[in-house]
Amino acid sequence: MNNQMMNEKKTTVETTYFTYDHIAKKIVGTELNFKKSGVPGSKQDKELMARVADHPNYSFCVIKPKKEKKSYKGLKRELMYDYIDCFGSKEMMEQLQKMKEDGTGFPAMKSWFLDLFPKFNVEKARKEVQRYRLGKVKAMYRPVKLHTKATSNNELPKASGQ
Repeated sequence: MNNQMMNEKKTTVETTYFTYDHIAKKIVGTELNFKKSGVPGSKQDKELMARVADHPNYSFCVIKPKKEKKSYKGLKRELMYDYIDCFGSKEMMEQLQKMKEDGTGFPAMKSWFLDLFPKFNVEKARKEVQRYRLGKVKAMYRPVKLHTKATSNNELPKASGQ
């Protein structure tokens, strides 16, 4: 071994919070890891300092997080039935019922349902179903209005036995 190799300080990186882009001469990492590297002594700080020491002329490249996947948490068969009952057609309901009878799995039913209603939102759907049902109940049972006899304070009805 020559003296130059012995004097050269090698840094070892055990984690991979940051990577290199040698073509663009950049150190690549997520926004969160760059923020965490601002805390002295953190794993991200140690790794970033080691990478900067290895390649001091490299710049930084922050990777933006991907858009969050749309979640359908809370979507169950019952909600599908209720929503189709409110806003779908008789044919849709029959097809959903046939899928259930044939033993079609929930993921396939969910996919079919979301293809029918591409802008479906679980929370909005629950509220819409509730409003729809309340409207049906109100239409069936009209409120009864009580007619009260207008009296003045001096003409209060007397209790029996007085």
